[in-house]
Amino acid sequence: MIDVLIADNQPLTHEGIKATLANIVDINIIGTAAYPIELEQLLIIRKPGVIILDPNYNHRFTIADIKNIKLKHSNSRVLVLSNRQSREEIQTLIDTGIKNYVFKECSREELVHAIYSAAKGEQFFCKNTFQTLFGNKLLPEKDDNIPQLSSRETELIHLIAEGLTNKEIADKLFLSVHTIKTHRKNIIKKLGFSFKNTTELAQLLNKS
Repeated sequence: MIDVLIADNQPLTHEGIKATLANIVDINIIGTAAYPIELEQLLIIRKPGVIILDPNYNHRFTIADIKNIKLKHSNSRVLVLSNRQSREEIQTLIDTGIKNYVFKECSREELVHAIYSAAKGEQFFCKNTFQTLFGNKLLPEKDDNIPQLSSRETELIHLIAEGLTNKEIADKLFLSVHTIKTHRKNIIKKLGFSFKNTTELAQLLNKS
């Protein structure tokens, strides 16, 4: 059973998440926190496995607070559920160690997948988050000077966006984990990622 705590100051969001997860037998909503002090108290008392957190849910809540939660309550995994944000805002949160990030416009399936991934300590970004980070065009327009992604590489990117690990992708495509890692490196080279911070690239390359 995965005990989930919701940190968001919008009652309709609380009820929406509860309704969305109502029929998932192994996910249990153990409480909601509208204020940072409530969140801290519930973390101490209830010790949730996963915290569904909107980083903007309170004007007094900061990046430093997220870092503090991850330090003091390391057994509680943080899943960010927010309105659509910019690449820079998402990257700032990823730099704190956030591995699970979905927008509030995501599907029910993506939210459930994100909770399971968070509980297992695995990474998951919803498709819209992934596109915000890496761009909407997975295939560049044809140009003799631009390397084209193969159909296999395009397929791999979609599986990455779904949050699958290297092993899960290898099993699904009947390939070795080494081959999947090689494909990931080639994709990064072809797409020409130029982020100053390489956290997300390391996550893609090293996730297993």
